[in-house]
Amino acid sequence: MTARIVPFTDGMKIGLGYNRLTGDRLPTPAVQGASLSSIQGAGGQQVTIDCTTIEDVETLHKSLGISVDAAGSYMGFSGSAKVDYANSCDFSSFSTYVVVRVSVQDAFETLDSPVFSPDAIELLVNNNPDRFRQRFGDTFIAGLRKGGEFFAIYQITSSSRAEKQSVATKVHAAFNGGLTSAELNNSINTASAETTSHLEVHVHVFRQGTIATADLNLDDIMKTARGFPIAVAGDKAFPYAVMLQDYDSLRSPNDAFVYVDIQNRQEVLEDLAKKRFEFLALRDDFKYMLKHLDDFQNADGTPVDREQLSRDFDAVVSAINTMQQEASVCTRDAGRCSFTNFEAAKFAMPVLAKSTEDALLQKGDVLVGRDPLAVLLRASLPDAQSRRGFNIAFGSSGADSAHGPGKDRLRDALPPAQREGFATAVSFIVMRNNAQPWAMKGAAIAQQVPRVAEGRLAGGDPFHALGYDIATGIFGDPALGGQGDLAMGPGKQRLLDTLNASGKKGFDASMKLHLGPPPLPRRA
Repeated sequence: MTARIVPFTDGMKIGLGYNRLTGDRLPTPAVQGASLSSIQGAGGQQVTIDCTTIEDVETLHKSLGISVDAAGSYMGFSGSAKVDYANSCDFSSFSTYVVVRVSVQDAFETLDSPVFSPDAIELLVNNNPDRFRQRFGDTFIAGLRKGGEFFAIYQITSSSRAEKQSVATKVHAAFNGGLTSAELNNSINTASAETTSHLEVHVHVFRQGTIATADLNLDDIMKTARGFPIAVAGDKAFPYAVMLQDYDSLRSPNDAFVYVDIQNRQEVLEDLAKKRFEFLALRDDFKYMLKHLDDFQNADGTPVDREQLSRDFDAVVSAINTMQQEASVCTRDAGRCSFTNFEAAKFAMPVLAKSTEDALLQKGDVLVGRDPLAVLLRASLPDAQSRRGFNIAFGSSGADSAHGPGKDRLRDALPPAQREGFATAVSFIVMRNNAQPWAMKGAAIAQQVPRVAEGRLAGGDPFHALGYDIATGIFGDPALGGQGDLAMGPGKQRLLDTLNASGKKGFDASMKLHLGPPPLPRRA
């Protein structure tokens, strides 16, 4: 029995059929059941609130829940509110995104003892699969989840990584209570007025399936995020997602009936949707380059040809339109559904001018100097060129918490001798930033407890020490600033999974020290 979860759209009701190729619900009930019910005792809310800095568009799409997978290959072509939301914004790789996200999920209400409706039974008995698919699709809506979603995306665009990181840091400070919303807005307005690198900040808000752009003087974004779970509690909740179920999970009056196979079309649409997202990001990159051409150069250092860049932009837009047409044909006619070659890598992408790289180098050197583990890691690199790449990574990605194609493009634009150092720095940055509060607490505890300090350095490399600090911050003595947890759990396991092999060894060593047996003594 296969179940899939897709976003709710207007008109969805439990029992209706659903066409996964187009994302359309069908108007006639496909199944019926005795009643609706949810798991007993599951009346509470599952609430997730976080604030994340994202460097690339692909990761941004995943954070919004619109990445493409085999369960919903229509993504990118449907009228989904979140897909429309993403397409309405110019999300390019020259922006840094700080996403304030709140997700509230109630328990699923599901159809009890579902059976085919009389209309569906008639087509099954008459062995008419084409007509069955036309009327009832390939799945049915078996359950409904209520709750809500709220996103506030601070899109920070500039040719200066340092400016983007500075604003991103202030947004995080506002989320954590270190700045008031008014102070954040004033700081952004001042930076935008004084910029020499085309700094622009836009705030996009998504709430309960609606799309809006918020002005920077809206002081209540953080307040709204924190109050959102209460705003959608109980009878205030709205339909949030539905559960789809395959028809072959039901008892059929005709065991010889063969449902229409959509696997090939689904794979083609999935491929088209993934490529369309890539080309949409490429389109917005070219749009930004054309607007600020003086900030860019070709990979060999020569000036960018505006006419060639415009032709590339037009070619990308044409490819996006072609993908849309091919997807439409594929959903209607399996015989005209085939894979087409769309390759984003064939376009020669300009890079930020050398002066920008030098600014990243200087900024990164300052940021590395503020982190003792980063200093040690840079010193372990084999030569000056790899250390230069290390500094550039810190200058461009110091506030990032995820890998992505934006960083890959910057790395690939560097000389080969600098790329290893760049990649090493990015791995360290992502690990550290995903767990920075615990890492800072753990390092502080190590300064107070000799046994912790000794174990911290036992692994012999900064990644081990970082993993050790993170676990110390989680399991360490609350009297010394630790969180004081006494066991692993799903959240901590997800955090552990973001570490590399050396970091995991450090994490495990620290956890064993603090939890034992015997556990490390704590202060009264």
